[in-house]
Amino acid sequence: MQKEFLVSVAGGLLSALMTSAILLNSGVGILLGYFGLLPIIFVGFSSGLRYLAIASCFCIASLLFFSNQVQAILYFFSMVIPAILICYLVLSRRSINAEPSDGLEIGQVLAALALLGITYLLTSLAFFTDGSLNLEERIKEMLNKVFYERMQIASAVDRKLLIGTIIPYFPSLIASSWFIMILVNAFLAQKILIGMGKNIRPAVKYSLISAPNWLYWVFAFFGIISLFSRDEIEFITQNACIISAIPFFLIGLTVFNYLAKKTKAPKTVLFIFYIFLCISSWAIAICTIIGFFEEWLRLRRKYSLE
Repeated sequence: MQKEFLVSVAGGLLSALMTSAILLNSGVGILLGYFGLLPIIFVGFSSGLRYLAIASCFCIASLLFFSNQVQAILYFFSMVIPAILICYLVLSRRSINAEPSDGLEIGQVLAALALLGITYLLTSLAFFTDGSLNLEERIKEMLNKVFYERMQIASAVDRKLLIGTIIPYFPSLIASSWFIMILVNAFLAQKILIGMGKNIRPAVKYSLISAPNWLYWVFAFFGIISLFSRDEIEFITQNACIISAIPFFLIGLTVFNYLAKKTKAPKTVLFIFYIFLCISSWAIAICTIIGFFEEWLRLRRKYSLE
């Protein structure tokens, strides 16, 4: 127990150090900050929720002492809560001696993170709009300031065009990058622990990920409202709908990866596929649609039997 406690303290302090590196405004600092979640989720996957809580407390206390209150609050909501949520969902029913986890369990983690992202989006209406609920305008003001002061875009016309391009989907873009950051850190932590033989949960079959049924209702709920709403309500529900679709996109990725392995040149197929994902929003949409309907299409199961 003493060893686990010391590892938790070390993990919390290391996480605080890596997170604070963002303030250096350098490439290395940003990279370290991106993996600031890794130490505490490593503790969670190796020692459990109790020690994850200890690591998180030491990290937040360190940030409050050495950095500032804002960064500590951001860390708590963007990293600690997702880490606790993930560890709770994946450790509550599994042990190291269990069979590899099924796809639905991982799908529940993805769905829970999506719901958490939507909750943060809705909560931001109260905290960042001064009761006006005009989140879109507040984001425009923030982006205009960032583009002018940080990115040195002097032309008001250029700033307006750039903001107009990204503003409709800005919350969902932020949520997507946060989502991927959480998953990358969790994946690396689990991979390292499996290599060390210290994991307390089984390996994950990522190729079998499936979404829980309730996520479809969340997606449909916000999608329908966005179709029949305008202005701020449309802005919020549209982004909430996109956030709820992130798990379907990831499921679609697993489907394409699984099917690519059935071809004669899987690496070439995957290379072309990911190139299209990077340059085409249509490829992202198709991937999401495939992931959404995989529950009924069952492409992975169909081709696994051939």
